[in-house]
Amino acid sequence: MTLLLLLTTLACTVEEAPAAEQDGGASDGGASDGGASDGGTEPSEDTGPEPEPEPEPEPEPEPEPVVTEETIPDAEVDDAWIFSRETIHVVEISLSAESVSALTSEPYEWAEASFTIDGLEVERVGMRLRGKIGSFRELTGKPKIKLDFDQYIEDQRFYGLKSLSLNNSVVDCGYLKEVIGYEVFEQAGVPHSRTGWARVEINGQDYGLYQLVEVPDDRFLARNYPDPSGNLYDGKYVWYGGWGYTLLDFASGLDTLYQLEEGTDVGWADIQEISDMHSAMRGNPSWYGRMGALLDWPALHRMWAAEQWVGHVDGYCMNRNNYRIYFDPEDGKAEMIPWDLDYAFLHDWSWGLSWASPSGTLANTCWTNAECWAAQQAAVAELLEAVNTDALLELIVQQSALIAADAASDPRRECSDVYVGSYQDGVRTWVYGRSDSMRTSWGL
Repeated sequence: MTLLLLLTTLACTVEEAPAAEQDGGASDGGASDGGASDGGTEPSEDTGPEPEPEPEPEPEPEPEPVVTEETIPDAEVDDAWIFSRETIHVVEISLSAESVSALTSEPYEWAEASFTIDGLEVERVGMRLRGKIGSFRELTGKPKIKLDFDQYIEDQRFYGLKSLSLNNSVVDCGYLKEVIGYEVFEQAGVPHSRTGWARVEINGQDYGLYQLVEVPDDRFLARNYPDPSGNLYDGKYVWYGGWGYTLLDFASGLDTLYQLEEGTDVGWADIQEISDMHSAMRGNPSWYGRMGALLDWPALHRMWAAEQWVGHVDGYCMNRNNYRIYFDPEDGKAEMIPWDLDYAFLHDWSWGLSWASPSGTLANTCWTNAECWAAQQAAVAELLEAVNTDALLELIVQQSALIAADAASDPRRECSDVYVGSYQDGVRTWVYGRSDSMRTSWGL
């Protein structure tokens, strides 16, 4: 019963079936007692008294209705408590010996686990490890984790969530980049993941402080878009092990490597349409207008401006990585959603890159197209008006205080106490000066 109380599905009631269907009556095409309808004959008068009919069998008792809380993803189930900025949850993950062995040998393949948060348990959950060149850690270290609630039980959800990401913060020694970075996307009006905090145990061992991160899925889309039925693609790079990888982008011959996360499989026709239009129109003065039939330019401009503000050097513009593409059914146009801010709050030159010449194909062409560049400059100006520096600084103070004890006692942290404070100071310094820096670089 524990699992039933945790599933976030709509309360449902079982309607009583018609009596004829329950007791095998006339609705099934014949009588259940061998009467005339099955070819029998009436008894004659000299055969004696008609035998007493056998009593009708007692009907089977109606089963108790299975009471659950939700059956559809967009039901009004409150999951905000999971992504609270005011508490640190206790997460316990249990793995069998077989699952430990599976995650050790094939860390990106799903293994069965049970998941408990603040005493609420979900059994038979899928678990795999996340991260690649920068943030991947084995199970014996401090792994980045993804949980899939319906991997083994169809349609199982936890407070409406299909899945949940646990960020290990091994790249971000100050633990603040995701929570502060996504707050900037919030202020910019860009759909983004929510975050929370957890102290994680796996098989009774303390794995330290993690960030809970909302995974973009159908419920995420329902929260951010009037119509969540569009296609959502993952733009993460394809990794071959070691330092071998392929970055995904439009018009690069790699359209079929985008992974469809939600929506309808159209054989990448929507992705390819953008690539084909770009290839045909690049360098043409009308490129911006023609691409506007396929791209939600205002949304893209907001996304790229916020990406620059938070210094997301491992995002789309700088490194063609860590982004989602959503095709909104209302107009069929594509926009981008940010993901994985481990490498945010970094200067472009620290990665040998430049915001003056983005790597992402669409952004790069935009910067060289007069009409598009002017629109991007206007979006930057709007962003700088929207960003509330004082609120961000207050959030840094509040979140740093909340996690101070857990960060200090994290047994799997990979950097010293000095670096925790240094990284947090770095985010604080960035927030102080970033708007002025962008005004200068965009001539505002």
